[in-house]
Amino acid sequence: MKQKSLTLLVFSLLTSLPLSAMNYAHVTLTELQPTPQNALWSRTTQVTPAYPIEMAMQGIAGCAVFNLSIDSEGKIQSIDVVTTVPAKGIAKAAKKELKKWQWHNTTGKPNAPEQKTLRLDYCMGGNSEAEAAARCELQAKVECSE
Repeated sequence: MKQKSLTLLVFSLLTSLPLSAMNYAHVTLTELQPTPQNALWSRTTQVTPAYPIEMAMQGIAGCAVFNLSIDSEGKIQSIDVVTTVPAKGIAKAAKKELKKWQWHNTTGKPNAPEQKTLRLDYCMGGNSEAEAAARCELQAKVECSE
C-alpha cells in the first residue's frame, strides 16, 4: 500500500503543474528484463517512441510497461501491455512505434527467441529538456500502476 501511495503522490506532483511550467517533455526507456547486459537481442536503432501528442497537449505524464516476444530471427512476434498510467493514450501510440524496431544479436550466441519487458516513462515540466529528463528519472523509480 505504501508503494501505491508513493506512486500516486509522484504522478500527482508531476501532473499538477500549470501548463505554462510544462514547456518540455521527455520519454525514458528502461529495459527491465532481461537486463541489457544479459539480453540476446539489441535494438539496431536507439530511437525512443515520441511523446503522444494528445497527452503532451493536455500536460499529462504517464508510464507503460510492455512485454515483447522476439523470435529467433529478431522479429517482434507480439507486444502485450502489462500496465499503463493513464489507462488511455499511451499503449496504442507506443505499440505502433515498438513494432517498427529492428533487432540484432550482438552476443555471438546462437539466435533464439527472447522475451523482453520494457518500460516507457512520459514526463513533462520544467524550463529545459534536462528538467524534464530529471522528472523522468524520478518517475521511473516508482511503480507504474494506479
